[in-house]
Amino acid sequence: MGSLTYIVASLGVLVSITEASSLSKRAALDTCLSTLKVPIYANGSADYTQAIKPFNLRVTFKPAAYAVPLTVQDVQNAVSCGSINGIQVTAKSGGHSYGSHGLGGEDGHLIVDMKNFNTVTVNQTAQTAVIGTGGRLGNIATALYNQGKQAISHGTCPGVGLGGLSLHGGYGLISRSKGLTLDNILEATVVLANSSVVTASETQNPELFWALRGAGAAFGIVTNFKFKTFTAPENNIVFQYYPSLNSPEQLVTLLTAMQDFTRNSQPPELNMRLFLSSFTSFSGVYYGSRADFDKVMNPLLAKMGVSGGLITTNSWLNTLTSFSNGALAQPAVYDTHETFFSKSLMPSYLTPAAITALANYWNANARSNSRAWYLLFDSHAGANSAISKIARDATAYSHRNATFKMQFYDRVNSGTYDPTWQSFLNGWVKVIEDASANQGVDLGMYINYADTSLSKDEAHKRYWLGNYDRLAQAKAIWDPRRTFEGPQLVGS
Repeated sequence: MGSLTYIVASLGVLVSITEASSLSKRAALDTCLSTLKVPIYANGSADYTQAIKPFNLRVTFKPAAYAVPLTVQDVQNAVSCGSINGIQVTAKSGGHSYGSHGLGGEDGHLIVDMKNFNTVTVNQTAQTAVIGTGGRLGNIATALYNQGKQAISHGTCPGVGLGGLSLHGGYGLISRSKGLTLDNILEATVVLANSSVVTASETQNPELFWALRGAGAAFGIVTNFKFKTFTAPENNIVFQYYPSLNSPEQLVTLLTAMQDFTRNSQPPELNMRLFLSSFTSFSGVYYGSRADFDKVMNPLLAKMGVSGGLITTNSWLNTLTSFSNGALAQPAVYDTHETFFSKSLMPSYLTPAAITALANYWNANARSNSRAWYLLFDSHAGANSAISKIARDATAYSHRNATFKMQFYDRVNSGTYDPTWQSFLNGWVKVIEDASANQGVDLGMYINYADTSLSKDEAHKRYWLGNYDRLAQAKAIWDPRRTFEGPQLVGS
């Protein structure tokens, strides 16, 4: 039957039965949204064209419809329209997704853009804040600081939306002492697949709360979060070194020293990262005195073979700006775009063989690559990290023992990205995996660095490791009709 065609008289065109069914569903969806007065961006309008332009221009999709709700009731009505018409619903909080998951990760979704849910309200006495899911990190950080110099733990890119970051992780340069963004959520207001609104917390709908913190996009649309906050630290030591790497042996020495320190000695006040590209930088923040910083860092730098560098003392907002890719203040229309392919690894431990394989691949393949590639190592877990002090089954986020959060990124500055170029990063990850085989190490991956080359089964295994089966059971309870769906989400 799928190959048969017939004439849809009202359209005067020849289409397949499958196409006709899709067109019929979309027409019904449009009628439903209009009847319930859900604000939308009309297909073909300037707002619509801008809104569906993804952060990653390599991964483009066309929605069935694009809703821009103003109220919680609008969100409920949009979800209801999608559900009754059999069209999958995707929340978009910022649009920074590497795999365009905020546009559904595939064609044909009803997108519910949460950009209007962006308020920040602080209770300074209780040190809590209620924050809309569509707020962007730079604006949120500034609003928190302006209300009693409060802060939350969050990522470094100011244009990232709060929702996707918070529901799947949220690592930043204070996470080793304050935890991930999702570790600081006290409760969330959620629109479920049946369009009802519930509160999820440790005491209200605790299993939903568990699932939201690591796999939230598959379970509902969060309209706002309640976070615990902290008073922003001032007089922070920001450091930047530029190691000169001329051989794979030097990279092995540097990574071995950095890993041993991260796992065993790194204090929670110190957050650091290694950026490997056409140049190399070793940077981070120490929340303490310069004297204590020197005591901690000097022995590490000697082992890494690193010297020199730039060290400054910064206020909280200037600390954030030091690691952002632009000003904290974000415009109403997010218009930042790149063309790239990305991967990640969250290794519990890089074996000596894995570090050697990584360094040899860098020397043989990466150094001669003229594209704008990089490999970023964030010191993530370890004996003194707040992240690893939480049990790996306490939230859906499963990478509690990952020494490094590794981001592989291959970008072109203009033009299109040739799909055959994906072999560069795929090959780099493979040599690390091959060298780690049968060594009893976890090699998870991070959904916020979405890898579009993964199959759904690979994504489930690598993004959520041993937590996936429990997530699948929760999905069957909270979204049995699979309204909140996507190619790599739980239940896909």
